[in-house]
Amino acid sequence: MAKRAHLKDYRLNDEGSYEYAGLRWTWSEGCDREALLKRAWILFAAAAGCALAAGFVPAPGTFGAFYMVVPYALLAVALVLSGVALGRLTREGTVLRDHVYQASVPALGAKLLLGAVCAAICGAGALVHLALADAGQPAFSILFALLMAAAAALLFFARSAADEWDFDLMR
Repeated sequence: MAKRAHLKDYRLNDEGSYEYAGLRWTWSEGCDREALLKRAWILFAAAAGCALAAGFVPAPGTFGAFYMVVPYALLAVALVLSGVALGRLTREGTVLRDHVYQASVPALGAKLLLGAVCAAICGAGALVHLALADAGQPAFSILFALLMAAAAALLFFARSAADEWDFDLMR
């Protein structure tokens, strides 16, 4: 699908403005949209807070090696992309335009899982560095690993929450 292919779904109406005439998706009858999005936002915000807080922990060796920097950077990218997708879903309301649905819903689980895996790798890397290197401040390494473990768990739970979402194609 081309980047701007969704623009063909907008039609000029009689008043001279454009309105969407393409496919639409709606939350299923049994889904409580507000509760599901609220749960996802809380888990996402807590995970982002843990990841951000871990970035300020001066654990020895955490940001001096590629095996820590690359996963942390990927975690940051996954958090931004997940936040954008959640923001789109929140902004759209109960009825989603097809291009918003396609850009947000199918890939959200993968983005959250990528963040969880990267956070787990960062936490494990800190513990490996603590075990193998002569780290001067083990408390900081343990704190960093705990924050990353919490971020990984929260992102995994957010992914599980997003898997519960159900949408119906409107005809």
